Parts: sequence; structure tokens; C-alpha cells
Amino acid sequence: MWLSGHKAWLLQRVSAIYLGLFLPWLCWQWASGFPDNYPDWQAFLSHTAVSISGGLFFLALLAHAWVGVRDILLDYMPVRLRPLMLLLLAVFLLTCAVWTLLIWTRMPYGN
Repeated sequence: MWLSGHKAWLLQRVSAIYLGLFLPWLCWQWASGFPDNYPDWQAFLSHTAVSISGGLFFLALLAHAWVGVRDILLDYMPVRLRPLMLLLLAVFLLTCAVWTLLIWTRMPYGN
């Protein structure tokens, strides 16, 4: 099975560390000057560091969700339902990834 054992454990931990570091950083950024209108949001998101770290955040979030929910399904779902539930999970997470990518790439930056 894809990502079993140590690789899944490592991906779960690395993504958790990134999520745990990114979220306080994001809260600190917002607390120091929360964007309250569209041009401010554009300016905030146009910074290269914010774009890259935000993209990595969503990748880490999707990977973390895949490993966590997949392990729950494998542990507690009846064997006959596992393939269907894993397929539904994969479709849902891929849909979220495509949606995030569309939002991220269609954001107008600058004038």
C-alpha cells in the first residue's frame, strides 16, 4: 500500500511540525496588521514568502489529512468498505487540492 509504515509516520510528523509552525506565524502576521480590505489582502499575499509558505501549508494540510484519515479508515472501516472509502477520501482531497490551486493561481497580483 502507498505510504505505509515509517514513510507515513514521517510524513504525518513533518506535516504536523510545519502546520504547527505556520499557523502561529500566520496569526502573528495578522495580529501585527490584519488585512481588512481587498487591496491589503492582495499586498499581503503578493509577498513571495507568503505565497510559498501558504502553498506549502496547503500541501502539508492535504498530506496530513490523507495519512490521518487513511489510517483511521484502515483501522476501523470494515474490509469491504475500505476501497470505496479510500477512493472517496482521495477524490475529496484531490478536489480540495485542485480548488486551492485554482484559487492560488487566479489571484490577481499587483495592478
